[in-house]
Amino acid sequence: MMMTILNETQILKRLVHPEPEKRVTITPLIRPEEQFGPTSVDLRLGTDFQVMRRSNVASIDPLNASIDIANEMEDLWEWITIPVGQPFVLHPGEFALASTLEHITLPLDLSARLEGRSTWGRLGLQIHATAGFVDPGFSGSLTFELSNVSMIPLPLYPGVRISQLCFFENEATQLPYTQKKFSKYSGKASVATSAFYKDPEYARIRQSLALSGK
Repeated sequence: MMMTILNETQILKRLVHPEPEKRVTITPLIRPEEQFGPTSVDLRLGTDFQVMRRSNVASIDPLNASIDIANEMEDLWEWITIPVGQPFVLHPGEFALASTLEHITLPLDLSARLEGRSTWGRLGLQIHATAGFVDPGFSGSLTFELSNVSMIPLPLYPGVRISQLCFFENEATQLPYTQKKFSKYSGKASVATSAFYKDPEYARIRQSLALSGK
């Protein structure tokens, strides 16, 4: 079956599908009349942010012990919660992590693509660097990789629609994201910091170095 994008009627049907294994969940869906487009659903900015602290750390070596890297990552990132009605100000050239207000669950025969709204793109806001694709079976909040490429600070208010999610129909996967051996981000209810060091390649490199005596 060819992968096809769902229109607004098909998305609505999936939200109320009588078979749970075919159902999409988007919670909370506050104002459907504002959030639905012809082939997408707008998603809102949550209240939690992570910003990178200025540090004298030259680099984070993924070959170090995982627990050491986890501690370094925790020290490197600062958690910020912004009250509703207050802005998080993203300055030119800055990078921050945030998440969707909504919790998303996809069935096994749907994948999705997270994109920025053009309204914000025209102001210089980029909502992701590479992490726009959402695998079938994913469940959790989606993380934004926010960058301001404009020349002016951008005030970002929790609850504002900054992104849109498109859905693609595919043959049901036999390997949902939650069962993928090295999946790292499913089930998160807020911002998910990079867990790059958990990728299995680094364990193999460490093993290879140990065997060679280096």
